[in-house]
Amino acid sequence: MNDQNKLILQILREEDLSEIINTFNFPWTSLQATKEKWERYYAEQQRNARTVCVAKIQDEFVGYGSLLSISEYPNFRNDGIPEIHDVWVSEEHRGNGIGKRLVQYLEKLAQQENHKQIGIGVGLYQDYGRAQKLYVHLGYAPDGLGVTYKYQPVVPGDPYPADDDLVIWLKKDLP
Repeated sequence: MNDQNKLILQILREEDLSEIINTFNFPWTSLQATKEKWERYYAEQQRNARTVCVAKIQDEFVGYGSLLSISEYPNFRNDGIPEIHDVWVSEEHRGNGIGKRLVQYLEKLAQQENHKQIGIGVGLYQDYGRAQKLYVHLGYAPDGLGVTYKYQPVVPGDPYPADDDLVIWLKKDLP
């Protein structure tokens, strides 16, 4: 079955919050932290700081991603480059093009806002392998400033944990 044929992408609605919180409550976090995250995302969307896109197949939430108007990454923020942030596809639906469609949807939103470039950060350990390959396939290239940890450049020789905060930043030109 090709998930793309049944995929619906839409902007997060307030009435989606309860179901999203329950669907995307991961084992490595608490229900309270998940609730706070999604309420913050929705509040940021109301302020036009973030636009959240959710992916659904037959009324089931299978993924999400968002576009930050102002990135926390200093290079993007200083250059006015919006950031694709927190893209996630449920494990059972990976490899079916949903991540690609989410990223392309968020790129179109940035284009509609007349941005000429868009950026994305990606982790460096194996769990991010598919995302790394996808972003390169979609035309993203490293910004040339190296790896960061918690948005700050890493210092050669200093140890850093290989966690979600160890990131390389990529960007691409938009048509």
